Amino acid sequence: MVFFSALTLQGDIEPNRCRTVFYLLCLLTLLACLLSKNSFASQYPAVIKAGDYFPDIPLSGSLSSNDEKYLGLLGRKAFSLSDIRAKVLWIEVFSIYCAICQKQATKFNRLYELVQKDDFISRNMKMIGIGTGNNNKEVAHFRKYYDVMFPLIADPDFKVHEALKKARTPLVILLDKRSGPYKILTILDPARPTETLIEDIRTELHKIKPVH
Repeated sequence: MVFFSALTLQGDIEPNRCRTVFYLLCLLTLLACLLSKNSFASQYPAVIKAGDYFPDIPLSGSLSSNDEKYLGLLGRKAFSLSDIRAKVLWIEVFSIYCAICQKQATKFNRLYELVQKDDFISRNMKMIGIGTGNNNKEVAHFRKYYDVMFPLIADPDFKVHEALKKARTPLVILLDKRSGPYKILTILDPARPTETLIEDIRTELHKIKPVH
């Protein structure tokens, strides 16, 4: 009888112990998730969005004479966004080590060709690429290898990267630079077909009513 009572008591204790262990495990799991979330947030801050302002960052690079003419920078090796003669800038932030950026090089060459054939868009928008974390030599190699048609500028000190809240590459934005401070019109989806991207650009340009 005593033995039965002991078994009964042990049987009552074991479920309680299991429940306690279960609750502790749940609590530890929740705590781990919260810590993980905070760690992720600290590494990857809030991404940029349309309407955010963009500083007039000083830039420099080994631009060809054709690049300088295209951007209105004849004879200037050091410049900033304000010096580029365009109402709107199409900016691709890339890295030469980004596999997606490499794959999209051909697509953006095609986009550049379409822009040049479109009088309305070409009057109001210029295209540049900024190689974040890449030096002039790396950017020049990337441009030569993929035969990139539009100017590429090095960002070796991550200045542009920092200004864009450390957004991951590739990042494609339209920047309204008609007056300061410059504002991001939209963030384009680089995965969309080229013909769709050109229409997305046209739509954004019509919204701000630039020169026809």
